Amino acid sequence: MAIEKTMLNSTPKTFKLRNLKLPNRKQRKFLIAGGLVVLVLIAVAVSNATPLSAKVLTLHPQDFTKGFTEQGQIIPSEEWPIFNQVDGKLQSLKVKDGDSVKKGQVLFEMSTSDLNYQLEGLKAQIQSLEGQRLQNYKTPNSAQIAQQKLMIEQAEKDAQTAELNLTRMKALVDVGSISKLQLEEAQASLDKATNYLAQQKEGLNLIYEQNQVSPGTEQYYDNQEKVVQAQISQLEDKKSKAAGVAPQDGIVKDLTLKEGNVIPIGQQVMTVYGNKGYKLESFVLASDALDIKMGSPVQIVQATSAGNKQFSGKVEAVDSSAVERVSSLGLKENRVKVTIVFVGNSSSPAVILGSNVDVKFTTLEVPSKLLIPKTALFPYQQGEAVWLVQQGIAKIKPVKKGLENDSDVIIEQGLSEGDVILLDTNLTNLKEGKRVKASL
Repeated sequence: MAIEKTMLNSTPKTFKLRNLKLPNRKQRKFLIAGGLVVLVLIAVAVSNATPLSAKVLTLHPQDFTKGFTEQGQIIPSEEWPIFNQVDGKLQSLKVKDGDSVKKGQVLFEMSTSDLNYQLEGLKAQIQSLEGQRLQNYKTPNSAQIAQQKLMIEQAEKDAQTAELNLTRMKALVDVGSISKLQLEEAQASLDKATNYLAQQKEGLNLIYEQNQVSPGTEQYYDNQEKVVQAQISQLEDKKSKAAGVAPQDGIVKDLTLKEGNVIPIGQQVMTVYGNKGYKLESFVLASDALDIKMGSPVQIVQATSAGNKQFSGKVEAVDSSAVERVSSLGLKENRVKVTIVFVGNSSSPAVILGSNVDVKFTTLEVPSKLLIPKTALFPYQQGEAVWLVQQGIAKIKPVKKGLENDSDVIIEQGLSEGDVILLDTNLTNLKEGKRVKASL
């Protein structure tokens, strides 16, 4: 009886288990798939209910600027290139790069040995010309002159005697003591004596003339001496310029020569720059130079290990002509040199001479415009649009843009002051009607 009771008590449980039907394999697949669908629907509902965290921009009027950026180099405000003015060897170099110098201080000396040799040769030419001049100024032979004078005296006496004899002959002819023939002979003797006297005087003049300098000789030697003296003065002037001196107080740079180097005339030896500040030189494209005006403000950016440093500047000068320069890509470009000075608190910047900086030129300014980043725009219906956030809900808003620069664009229509837009147009799950939560 005990055994039967036990069997009866266990029978209902066994019966229940045996009568419970488990789902078959196909049913189990439908159950799993249904569960996954439910989970996806729940996830989608949760996702739609969860707002997107996004960076936003509240629009306010701003000044729009447009321009371009070029590289510039920092140079001294004042500098003086020092050129060699004498051909020859660099005999003595008295400074080195970085040395401070005073106005008038000797910086280098060129060898003047060749100039000294040339000067000696020219001075010898002067002495030679003087000797030639003296040779042309001969003193007449005194003995020859004395002899000629004696002959003149004798000829004068003979002429006087002949004249007295003719006078007597005339008196005798009048009284009939002598014939006319004798008178004629006396007249002939006087004429002969007179001619002889004239010949002797001419002989003395000839002696003097033979020792006179010919016309133009003095002018010839004067001009020859002037030519040689001009050459001497030119060499002495070169010799005085053999020493290069500092034109102003400053610091030496760009010195690459060494003592003993042979330097042609006109070669730059070094540069002396003043320590009264710095300026910039930037070479811009000729097409961009047309938009740059004197006094236009610029921003100067210098990269450092601690980050970028910004300085203020203005355009001091724009060259009137372009020069050909080769770009970093090896392309030949026509560029115009623009000189820039530091201004305001940046007038005495802590910079490195010769270093490169970025120069941001402003060519257009438009005040009080609604600006947005160009990255906030996206193509929409043959135009462009932004994501507008109204009461925390994202909405597509078509806009009409205006002027733009490298980073921003002016919105002419479609947005108003105070509107909030999304900065990132590629957010996951972003669509119209999506809730948005602004993040920093």
